[in-house]
Amino acid sequence: MASDYGWRFLVLAGAGYVIARILSPIYEVIVVVVAALLVTALLYPVTGRLRRRGVSRGVATLATLLFAFVVVGGILTFVIIRGIQDFPALGDQVNKLIPHVKHWLINGPLHVNADRVNNLSNTISNEISKNSSSIASSAISTGKTVISVLAGIVLGLFVLVFLLYDGERVWRFMVHLFPAEARDRVDAAGVAVWRTLSNYIRGTLIVAVFHGVVIAIALTILGVPLVAPLALLVALGAFIPLVGSVIAGAVAVAVAGLTNGWVGAAVILIVLIVDNQVEAHLLQPFVVGRYVHIHPLVTVLALASGGLLLGVFGAIIAVPAAACINAGARALASSPAPASLPAGEVGVDADPDP
Repeated sequence: MASDYGWRFLVLAGAGYVIARILSPIYEVIVVVVAALLVTALLYPVTGRLRRRGVSRGVATLATLLFAFVVVGGILTFVIIRGIQDFPALGDQVNKLIPHVKHWLINGPLHVNADRVNNLSNTISNEISKNSSSIASSAISTGKTVISVLAGIVLGLFVLVFLLYDGERVWRFMVHLFPAEARDRVDAAGVAVWRTLSNYIRGTLIVAVFHGVVIAIALTILGVPLVAPLALLVALGAFIPLVGSVIAGAVAVAVAGLTNGWVGAAVILIVLIVDNQVEAHLLQPFVVGRYVHIHPLVTVLALASGGLLLGVFGAIIAVPAAACINAGARALASSPAPASLPAGEVGVDADPDP
C-alpha cells in the first residue's frame, strides 16, 4: 500500500513538472489566475450567503469586493502608518547599537582592524558611487517590475470579479467539456477540490490571525517598535507551511534583540515556540487538519518542489495544491462507476440563475 502511494506521488510529481515546463511561457498569467482563485475561495462564502438571502448576483459580487477592499485597505493603512511612526525609534536603537557592534568587532574574538571598522561607512559610500550605473539600471528594472505588477493586479481583479459573479457557470462549462458519462464523477471531484481549497484557505487565515495577534501582544508588552508590520509579517508567514513562520519569526526576534537586547530576543523566541506548539497540536488538527488530509512527507516534498519550480509563489500554493489533488483523487475513487445515460441527459444540473 505504501509503495502504491509512493508511485502515485512520483507520477503526480512528474506530471506536475511536465505541465509546469509547458506552461512556463505564461507563468505570470498563471500566477495571477491562481492567486485570484485563492482569493475567490476565501471570499465566495460572503457572496454565496448574500445570494441565498435574495441579493442579486451583481450586487452580491460588488458588496463582497467592497467588503474585501475595506478590510484589506484598512489593515494596510494601519500597518503603513504605524510603521512610519515607529521606524525612527528603531533607527535610534540601531544608532545606539552601532558603537557596541564596533567595540565587539575590534575587541571581541574577531579582532577586526579598528581602521577597517571606522572606515566601513566610507567603503560603502565608495562602492555605491562605483556602481551608480548598475543602481540606475536596477531602478529602471524596478520600474518595469512595478508596471508588470500593476498589470497583474488589474488582470487579477478582472478574474476575481468574474469568478465571484459567474463561477458556477464557468465550472459547468468546464464539466461539459468531458464526455457525458464522466460528468457526474468530474463534478463530484470538482466539488471535493473546491471544498478542500476553501476550508484550507479559511483555516490558514484563522491560524495566521492567531499568530499575528500573539506576536503583536508580545511585542507591545516589550515595547518593541514596528509592532504592526512585524505582526502582519508573522501572519503572512503562516501561508507558507514550515518555513514561513520560521523566517518571519526570525525577523521579529532580530528586531526585539536590536531594541531590547538578548533578553527581548529570548522572550520573543519563547513566545514563538509556544505559539507554534499551539498551532501544531490544536489549530492545525482541529481547524485545518480535519478538512485537509495529507501526509507530512507529502507536505515537505510538495513544499520543496513548489519552491524549486515557482519560487515563493510555488511554496505558497504547493500544500493546498497537494491537498486538492488528494481530495479530487479520493472523490474520483469513491464515485460509482459511470452508468449509461439516456440520450440528451447530462450529469450537471441546469443553471438555476441564468
